[in-house]
Amino acid sequence: MTEPGDQTPSDVPFDQALHWFTKARLGTLSSQEKHEFEIWRAANVEHERQYRSLERFWETTDLLPRNEMRAIMDQSEVQTPMFSQRRRLMLGAGALCTAALAVGALGRNTWWSTPDFTTQFSTTKGERKRFYLPDDSVLDLNTATRVAVTFYDDRRVVQLVAGEALFSVSPDTARPFTVDAGRAQVLVTGTRFNVRRDDETVAVAVDEGAVEFSAGPWWKRNRTRLTAGYVSRASADGTLTTPYQDNVASLLSWQRGRLVFENTPLSQVVAELNRYLAFPLSTSNTHLGRIRISGTVGIDSPESLLTVLPQIAPVKVRRLADGRAVLESSR
Repeated sequence: MTEPGDQTPSDVPFDQALHWFTKARLGTLSSQEKHEFEIWRAANVEHERQYRSLERFWETTDLLPRNEMRAIMDQSEVQTPMFSQRRRLMLGAGALCTAALAVGALGRNTWWSTPDFTTQFSTTKGERKRFYLPDDSVLDLNTATRVAVTFYDDRRVVQLVAGEALFSVSPDTARPFTVDAGRAQVLVTGTRFNVRRDDETVAVAVDEGAVEFSAGPWWKRNRTRLTAGYVSRASADGTLTTPYQDNVASLLSWQRGRLVFENTPLSQVVAELNRYLAFPLSTSNTHLGRIRISGTVGIDSPESLLTVLPQIAPVKVRRLADGRAVLESSR
């Protein structure tokens, strides 16, 4: 049964974010509440922005003794079950307030400062767009991408809610540039890099300069540094792959309206094409999906991909009445 005080406090996004953040951090979310929480985060970019602000704020508790913060987070149920959840929620909110006092002493470098600039950009499926920011940075958004941009006097923040973006960041050491993508984060002062978010899996590829890539909860944050030509990925649990060299130019070919495949399994090719096609494409069997192909196709007219694909792979396209298509062997 839901107790008084467990409801979302108000219609104010920050209050809602604090409610969900506290319950999530204390581990008091039921399965139903987890579902409601995800719906709330996806319903509005401002919801996601406020929640991510709280996550960044929570990371500043490095200013406080770590054992004290862990003790609060791990607080076991006390008194009777009827009051335990409410007590733990109060402790969690108290921890946030305590951290607020500590961070408040830092003056202007506070997470709650008023933004100088804020906006949102998005693309639909199969669409690519370029956007220019007030600091002369440039954002190239790939298919089905959503971002929220917020600039402060001491930092620049972009939330990658979904999709993929190429960032050409204007250098400004006084205002670091941060990309938040779920539990992963990229920090730079000025460089050119690509970030792709598939649910909670995040991939970063650096074309110029260097970035700091981090992921995971504040108490076991994983970090790595990437330089030009290197790639790393963060899994949903915050694990980072060891940076490795890759053909970054090929990875960024989408920005030029092309997809480049180099000895790529057809199943992976199909998954990539489905990011742009209006109707899903599939293979007729698992064996077909293991065929490796190399080639390049244009993405400005996504449906034309189905015409080009048989030219670079031993397949034929069977179109279904509902608009879907299936790849079959042409041998």
